[in-house]
Amino acid sequence: MTIDTGAVLILVAAVAGAALGPLLRAQILHFAVPSEESWRRDCPRCGATLLPNTWRALPSTGRCPRCRQRIGPVPGLVEAATAATLALLAWRVSAPLPFAALCWAAVFGVVLAFVDVVVHRLPDRLTLPAAGGTAVLLGLSAALEGEPGRYGVALASGLGLAAFYLVLALIAPAGMGLGDVKLALCVGLAAGWFGWPVTVMAAMAGFLLAGLYAVVLLVTGKVGRKDHIPHGPFMLLGALVAIVLAA
Repeated sequence: MTIDTGAVLILVAAVAGAALGPLLRAQILHFAVPSEESWRRDCPRCGATLLPNTWRALPSTGRCPRCRQRIGPVPGLVEAATAATLALLAWRVSAPLPFAALCWAAVFGVVLAFVDVVVHRLPDRLTLPAAGGTAVLLGLSAALEGEPGRYGVALASGLGLAAFYLVLALIAPAGMGLGDVKLALCVGLAAGWFGWPVTVMAAMAGFLLAGLYAVVLLVTGKVGRKDHIPHGPFMLLGALVAIVLAA
């Protein structure tokens, strides 16, 4: 019997993503606080200490183990999002180190997306390691495979996209923040590994998805014209779409 190694890798990636869900839930709870508050370690409902250390996991039920109140995303959502993202990457990217780099960015991206939705914030403690780890893994791949030019394009794409978002943040600080600028560095690196046109595609997809979402919210009356919509999740989703289509 012939085993489809590609299908096995996709399945393993999906299972790994689901297994990481409880750990990512803990990070979402930890970082989903307003900028003027300290990182959260306790249940916001009953005050029970849930995160005595950084690597503690939280139940996929999304409820506090002590008071049973909701303290995070709905049950299974983080796990499903992570599993689907890693499975898509496993489907489209076969090279080990680039795959590892994209998975690194994706895991941080899941946490960042949920945090940004809750508190409209993209913490440096997540955006900078996401970009740094992605850069290191892609650089290692380029060195081992003899692809310095490809790595140069990825670096240039990351810096270029970050510069573009910096200009937007300076022009319209109410709509774009420095967290988006730092996230753009990681997005540009990941998409740029597949060529600068993919970075452009990722950026355009992010704005398009954000625009469509805003229109839906406006039409349904859930937000007003002056309400702020987090852009980070759409940057990440746009990058995922571009990479899946281009890889």
